Amino acid sequence: MDSFVALFSAYWWLLFPLGFFIAAGWSKQMQFKRTQARLELLKVYAESGQEPPEALLTDIDAPHAEFDGTPPRATGATGFLVTLFTGLAGVFAVLGYTGALGNYEAEFYVVAAILGVLALAFLVSGVATGGRGPRA
Repeated sequence: MDSFVALFSAYWWLLFPLGFFIAAGWSKQMQFKRTQARLELLKVYAESGQEPPEALLTDIDAPHAEFDGTPPRATGATGFLVTLFTGLAGVFAVLGYTGALGNYEAEFYVVAAILGVLALAFLVSGVATGGRGPRA
């Protein structure tokens, strides 16, 4: 049991990226299931000889819809992610500076730097899109 506690205390921060990977995988699995359900519904329409509703067809084509070259709109999620990663970077930097959780200054600084770079990447992405959306 002591070896597990030592292992967890050394690598607890890996739970964050692992959680993100699990959440992304779950999201993709649910997206796959929704697409399968739509295709099954189209099969039912095809077997009965009926024309499927236009909304169902446009819904299936939506991920592949092309716009006039304008990048997608920056949503409120971009601001949230910038705030979240900036806050987390600050928390880890403070924990590294104060040594409140032990002698892990360098590790906390590395995690803070990674989270800071992610916050900067989301900020640049949000500024680059400039709130421009698809044109009708």
